Amino acid sequence: DDDNNDLLPQSQSKVWDAFHSHHSAGNFYKPRRYLTKSFPCILQYFEHGNSNSSTSDGGGNGDGGDRILLEIGCGSGSSCIPIIKRCSEIECAGVPGDEGDNKEQKNVLLACDSSPVAVETTRRFIDKMMEKDDVVAKSRDLSFGVFVADPSLCAGESDNVPFLHEVKSAYEQLTSKGPDGPDDVDRGIVGIVLMVFVLSAVTPSRVDRFLQQVYRTMKPGGKVCFRDYGLYDMPMLRFPPAARKSSSAPSEDPVFVRGEGTIARFFSVEATKESFESAGFSTVELRYCTVFNHNRKTGQKLKRVFVHGVFEKPIVL
Repeated sequence: DDDNNDLLPQSQSKVWDAFHSHHSAGNFYKPRRYLTKSFPCILQYFEHGNSNSSTSDGGGNGDGGDRILLEIGCGSGSSCIPIIKRCSEIECAGVPGDEGDNKEQKNVLLACDSSPVAVETTRRFIDKMMEKDDVVAKSRDLSFGVFVADPSLCAGESDNVPFLHEVKSAYEQLTSKGPDGPDDVDRGIVGIVLMVFVLSAVTPSRVDRFLQQVYRTMKPGGKVCFRDYGLYDMPMLRFPPAARKSSSAPSEDPVFVRGEGTIARFFSVEATKESFESAGFSTVELRYCTVFNHNRKTGQKLKRVFVHGVFEKPIVL
């Protein structure tokens, strides 16, 4: 059992607080400019919605028809910043979108993290960008909000508030829109979920719950954009044997604990597929992605291995 005190979500939140406090300048992680190219469904969704979603017209889903993207594990905002910039550039360039008949339909980017320090760091950098970037400042098509939440928490660990209700509360505070009616309380409202290097940091025994909570927040036809560390990624090979968790069996994806206490898991495509499909998702894309980073100082080529995936919440007819 890996649910010891050091690996429980509450303890991990404090460890990540310390990490983000130490890197409060926010430049530890570079902006992930590749995201909109690696996941073209992000911009397609903001322009046209989920064309295959039974609720893409926004009717009766407690979201006012808005197109909602949720990033889980926002860190210092390295994923939010390039998405906001790219959406603002498209809007200012006058690229036509498909607004349909609902003139009040808006694009909404929500971001959450288990670390309150990470949330404040993201908020600070997004606010600064909106002040200094003229293109972003002129944008009226995208609303942004960030809040503290953790889908891996069990009942009694999060004031008994389900993750879906935390997401809806953040959306309602940002947009001043409430649910359409009592039947909407437990309906998902999110069209795209972005999970970039976050599932690897989740307590392994809580991964199933994490994905189940994510599933509940989503509309039918909604997609999860997933990228995380893959087997035999360079950092995995550099971990000393003592850093590997003793409860991680040889047949399982390896799990390590970094020096500062954060969890690092390295995924196989097989285990990734099993985890998402066990939570109810269907697999749209799934593959290893190999990147070679060139260290200019040493001249070394560093091999990075990631798992890239897109998963969909099926439409039940």
